[in-house]
Amino acid sequence: MEHYLQYIMSFLGGGFAVAVGNWVSSAAAARKQREVDHLKGQLQGLYGPLFFFTQQNEKLFALCGKFNDAYTAEFVSKSWSENEHTQSSVRKDAETTIDISNQYVRRVVANNERVMEVLEKGWHLIDAEDIEEFAQFQVDFTRFKTEVDGTLKPPYAIYKKVGDVSYMRPSVIDRVKKKSQIKEARLRELLRPWWRCEG
Repeated sequence: MEHYLQYIMSFLGGGFAVAVGNWVSSAAAARKQREVDHLKGQLQGLYGPLFFFTQQNEKLFALCGKFNDAYTAEFVSKSWSENEHTQSSVRKDAETTIDISNQYVRRVVANNERVMEVLEKGWHLIDAEDIEEFAQFQVDFTRFKTEVDGTLKPPYAIYKKVGDVSYMRPSVIDRVKKKSQIKEARLRELLRPWWRCEG
């Protein structure tokens, strides 16, 4: 058998080996380009915008947490004078602090509107393992728009039985961050020239 292979190879010549090598090389390059195009599409159309908005939300949640802690320290934990003027001033400051924190929460809601748009436009770019997480976010946001922001308010007992409405679960923020970083790293790896070594 080996003798026949040698005979065929000698008959076809070196040109055959070069042609096979070129075919293998060009197939690998095409496969690599398809992966590059897919990753770019995912990062530009889905995971990149999601990362942008979820990171804003994470920082806004942290900022609201600081305001809540400051509110507790300043207005709940302290014993203020019962003087009417003092109480009026404290009440006004407390309301202003709550209003500021609520303004940041409104920004989170606006970001979530954008996240919904990104998910609805880029649904075809979602990795299969992320579908459940993103679907839960969409359900949470739909509940928020209906039960909190909308006109249909469920009775308190029903609301508590169904469960609290989440603005954005930490698992969504973590998932988007992790997947975006993995995809960016893979894209950099694919686009790095073969002659460059990481030092």
